[in-house]
Amino acid sequence: MSRPLSELEVRALQPLMRISQELRDECVEIARQKSPSAAFSLATRAFRLAGFGEWDALGIAKGTRWLAVIRRDHGMEAFNQAVGTLTAISKSLP
Repeated sequence: MSRPLSELEVRALQPLMRISQELRDECVEIARQKSPSAAFSLATRAFRLAGFGEWDALGIAKGTRWLAVIRRDHGMEAFNQAVGTLTAISKSLP
């Protein structure tokens, strides 16, 4: 049984709102192409190598994994909608 889309969006968007657009785009591409587990592993390694602390990298990786779960469980339309919401929210933040 899959989680509700609204719950997944909150879990995915919250950690990814706080990073730069360039890094967010990287997370979206990882989530678009990988399974949730692979997305988590790849994002964790990528952000640790980019100099993020362990907690920050794990938070970003979890958000990336939840985006991949949205794609897997709810399809590309829901994934693209979540990415659009993420972009809109991020632009409204200082």
